[in-house]
Amino acid sequence: MAPKLPPQARRLRTIIITVPIMGATAYVLYERLVLGKPQRTLPRETPQPLSKTNDLLPENSNAGSER
Repeated sequence: MAPKLPPQARRLRTIIITVPIMGATAYVLYERLVLGKPQRTLPRETPQPLSKTNDLLPENSNAGSER
């Protein structure tokens, strides 16, 4: 296990991790609010009807019967 970092090193690590995330978030927000770029969305698929357990078994299956 790595030794504990001193407080100054922990602050620096937090800055190194946080600044790129904040920059990317700010850029995307700028594109949407100032440039009018639309929000990205996931494509929606039509919902499939739920299958019944019997639909998954083969026609000749004797599942569940031991005889």
